[in-house]
Amino acid sequence: MQNKTLVSLEIAIVFCLLFLAALPGLASASEDETLDIYGNANEDDIIDMRDLTFTARMILGLEDETELADANYDGRVSVADMTQIGLIILGRESKLTLVDSADRIVTVNKPVEKVVINMHAAYEAIKALGAEDSVVGRCKSINEILFPEVGELPDTSGSGGYDIYYETVFELDPDIFLSWNAPFPGLDDVINTLEPEITVVALNFHEPETLIEDIRKLRYVLNTEEKGEELIAFYEGIIKEITEKTAGEEKPEVFRKYPGWTPEQLGTFNDKAPGMRYQFEIVCGTNIAADLPGFGFVSDVDQEWLIDQNPDIVVADIWNVYHPGAFGYEVDNTSVAIARREQIMAMDAFAGGKAVEDGKVYLYESEFGCTPRIIVGIAYWAKWFHPELFSELDPKAIHQEYLTEFLGIDYDLSEHGVFAYPEP
Repeated sequence: MQNKTLVSLEIAIVFCLLFLAALPGLASASEDETLDIYGNANEDDIIDMRDLTFTARMILGLEDETELADANYDGRVSVADMTQIGLIILGRESKLTLVDSADRIVTVNKPVEKVVINMHAAYEAIKALGAEDSVVGRCKSINEILFPEVGELPDTSGSGGYDIYYETVFELDPDIFLSWNAPFPGLDDVINTLEPEITVVALNFHEPETLIEDIRKLRYVLNTEEKGEELIAFYEGIIKEITEKTAGEEKPEVFRKYPGWTPEQLGTFNDKAPGMRYQFEIVCGTNIAADLPGFGFVSDVDQEWLIDQNPDIVVADIWNVYHPGAFGYEVDNTSVAIARREQIMAMDAFAGGKAVEDGKVYLYESEFGCTPRIIVGIAYWAKWFHPELFSELDPKAIHQEYLTEFLGIDYDLSEHGVFAYPEP
């Protein structure tokens, strides 16, 4: 009798959902983005009631099955998947299966209450979602001026690579080890060492092309829906404003100078660097190093080639580890940044070129290129590349809103900090 009741209830749910499918406003939220979490049956950018409806129609043969409809990841689409989707919507699922940045299908046991990280951008993303109390182990490269609280956490890895302190990680016994998919080997060793005891999830929070999707995946993992969607709306609003204004505009030719181990080094990034092509597309610029050989980072560009290219603009990442006192939250004057810019402009590769003659040599804080604050870096690039289009775009205001509203940091950028020079 009980089984018959359950079957009748399931049939009623299916037909109710079919009725809902006929109502206006239930179309996919996005045709361009797919959130790779199992349960996203209609393959849009979020898991909601539309996915329940879509799964019900699949069960009745009214829609073609999609891979992500298998919400409980048992190899078939059934009413049990509808139950799982409902639990995901409510944030009450006991497991969540997703595709991570390394293109691995990973199942996470929920709730996730203890996290160990090995990339500084991951801590910032977690804090922006309001879940920083879940972090129990950290990498050494986190900015402790911006995040002083991490000083109390044990080191579980070195400076953001794959040099993991495994004994400490196992002692902490986290629910997940949140890594990143770096453009160099090492992740496979981490996975083989930690799993199956500790689930490894790789998500990248420094790539503009995948940042929004990975933030959304993380908010599902950590059950931080409200903060996650607010942060995503913040990113999407800024990117939309920039891309709409730059559409069809002429693209300046740009050389992005990586800081290098010495001031004279001519390092850069080609289009194999994660997110590089997409970032140039957003701000409507041409990366003159796009086709250079290498696996992302090009350590030393030929000087004669660069002189022949004669780029319109030079943008230089500045790392304080190489150039202390130039940029940062603890810096209150531009003297070091000015001296560094003059040094770059005097280099044989740039002196006499268009960028120097037109005063279009720009420096900015390197963390704007390798953390969720990349949205601030994108705003600076847009302002520098197309000043005539963005007279009202204020990168400093974007930076301030991010610090205040999402990181919850009491810091006034009008009184302290130097992060770009010259300021647009």
